[in-house]
Amino acid sequence: YRIFDPFPYFGENEINKTEHGNLLEYDPLVGWRGIPKNQTYYITQNAKIAVKHNQYGFRDIEPPSPKSPKPGIVFLGDSFTWGYEVEFEDMYINLLRKALPYFDIYNISHRGFGTDQELIVFKHLNFLHKIKLVVLAFCENDIEDNNSNFRYKKNKPQYKYVDGNLVLSGTPVMKQIEWADTSSTDINVSHVKVILKKFLFNSHFLHDLYFRYKNIRYPYQKKSSVNKTSASLVITHKILNELKSTVEKKGAKLLIVLIPSKSEIEKIDHYIPYQNDIIKICSDLNIQHLDLAPYFEKKLWRTYYRIGMHWNARGHQVAAKAIMDRLNTIDEFRKFNSALSR
Repeated sequence: YRIFDPFPYFGENEINKTEHGNLLEYDPLVGWRGIPKNQTYYITQNAKIAVKHNQYGFRDIEPPSPKSPKPGIVFLGDSFTWGYEVEFEDMYINLLRKALPYFDIYNISHRGFGTDQELIVFKHLNFLHKIKLVVLAFCENDIEDNNSNFRYKKNKPQYKYVDGNLVLSGTPVMKQIEWADTSSTDINVSHVKVILKKFLFNSHFLHDLYFRYKNIRYPYQKKSSVNKTSASLVITHKILNELKSTVEKKGAKLLIVLIPSKSEIEKIDHYIPYQNDIIKICSDLNIQHLDLAPYFEKKLWRTYYRIGMHWNARGHQVAAKAIMDRLNTIDEFRKFNSALSR
């Protein structure tokens, strides 16, 4: 049972519930960032993973020396690219790093970031060298992120479109009082019901029965992340245009990778893929893009965790394979990679 349908259980006293602290700290530029050189465990209902940050607060290895002869590939994204609920070696970024030994790979993503915050981070980092390609991993909730100044219980900056110009507002980001308390737990662990649940759910079989019972009693209801009207897409359109311009000024190319919703892949409801709107924007701005949905739809095994919206390790393998296939269709990249491998 554990081999064919592993479904671990972590008690309520183990799960990291805080959004302020533990792995995060306040940042006046983008709202929050990873604590530099911090190392701890991050526990959710699906997994317990070891998380280690580099000196800049990213879940990545230390950046290479400016003297490195290798060209660079930069990855921007949110929790999927950050490696939410998977170990470091299972992240699609690191699978690609193994497949691309002749490139320096930079992962400057962070969980909860919208495209707006990713653009700001990319503009302000000074350790990115010899960049040839920037890969932006776009998720459905980025549309709402880009239209908000408060997300995931935290303040953030927000771009606005004023008189034909993209204007950044809300900076420096106002610091909340919650950042003063960085404790990672806020749970009463002595409750008898909690202890009994922990004891019973050590059995994968009992845990699975309970999970299926809840699904029958409380059917899954998809909540749209945002009302994707033309107005709500304007800011995302302008941000992507600004990102493309910034990337090209650095002499690099931009590739947008579209992460499909779990609802689309697992046919949970009559879900209309959000990718259709973003693909239209990419076509309008002449940005290369890759929709991962066809790759995930071909897979028989589960690629998303049963709880939540994120990939498991198998999902990261699918994403890495898809991105590598797409890179090999880009003439400039293929020729460049072939020349370096010699």
